[in-house]
Amino acid sequence: MPQRAEDVPMLNLLIVEDEALIAMMMEDALISRGHRVVGVADTLPSALDLAGAHAIDLALCDVRLANGDSGVEVATRLAQQGIPVVYVSGNCPADAPHPLVIGCVNKPVPVAALHATVLAACRIAKADEPVAVPPALTLYR
Repeated sequence: MPQRAEDVPMLNLLIVEDEALIAMMMEDALISRGHRVVGVADTLPSALDLAGAHAIDLALCDVRLANGDSGVEVATRLAQQGIPVVYVSGNCPADAPHPLVIGCVNKPVPVAALHATVLAACRIAKADEPVAVPPALTLYR
């Protein structure tokens, strides 16, 4: 595992993705940068269960999920619990359903962009300044 820079926080992340290979790629990329993935959910109930069981700094959420579940609904419910969300989807919504839904990264997501996206989104959610927004991340605000 690569060493972490001292000034880069370890974040607790939730991945909401129903395609197993994409979820594993995201998880591996984030863990290799020193973050903790608290779990991978592929439905609304599994995402809410994980959110209830763990402290989560940010959720990365696909828009279309297994069993016809809506990632927009997942993002809204997580944001209502105070969890910032970034969509990772081939179908980025035009706007955010809640102020804590920070933005969207289009699939296929560049692996190198995940870490920068996660750090920027967490800083934006906390209103830290200044924030360099990675080119892969489209902000809603």
